[in-house]
Amino acid sequence: MRAMILLGRGYEEVEALTVVDWFRRAGLEIDMVSVSDELETVGDHQIHIQADKRLAEIDPSDYDLIVTPGGMPASKQLAEDSAVLELVQSHHQAGKWLASICASPLILEAAGIASEAEGTCYPGIEEKVHFKEHKEDLVVVDEEAKLVTSRGPATATYFALRLVESFAGEEAASDLKQALLLDRVEASLVDHA
Repeated sequence: MRAMILLGRGYEEVEALTVVDWFRRAGLEIDMVSVSDELETVGDHQIHIQADKRLAEIDPSDYDLIVTPGGMPASKQLAEDSAVLELVQSHHQAGKWLASICASPLILEAAGIASEAEGTCYPGIEEKVHFKEHKEDLVVVDEEAKLVTSRGPATATYFALRLVESFAGEEAASDLKQALLLDRVEASLVDHA
């Protein structure tokens, strides 16, 4: 399994890096792909991150999953980028997985995919993204559409965890939860509820 995460100008850093970090901890391959001509990318909060590759130099057939982090203006930029839309559409038509979080389901809308799927997004974005069924869950998995969506920065943990579970298995996801102490955080929240 190999994934790519698309980095435009002004992406939400926590959403991007959580997925990359958790994939690599779980032994999954993921490439950070810059959609510009430069490898250096800049997130929404002026954090500079060096991408692994440029979009122009990848072979899309090498990838099983495309992930799009949210953030502005990156989500809007990617939704207006014909190369990105063509990539996402062909990936979807090939029956491969897509994952979008926060405002990045705008890309799914622009690619004509949102209306075929159940999904979620950042509050208020659902007015621009017309899912077949919008849900309020933190993470929504539509197996038929091969789509995973999530709400925003604070849900990036569960978004990444669900992707790890889908591609590395339940045991890998459980091991990751324990290693990151997420299981303890969840137990503490239950104990103090």
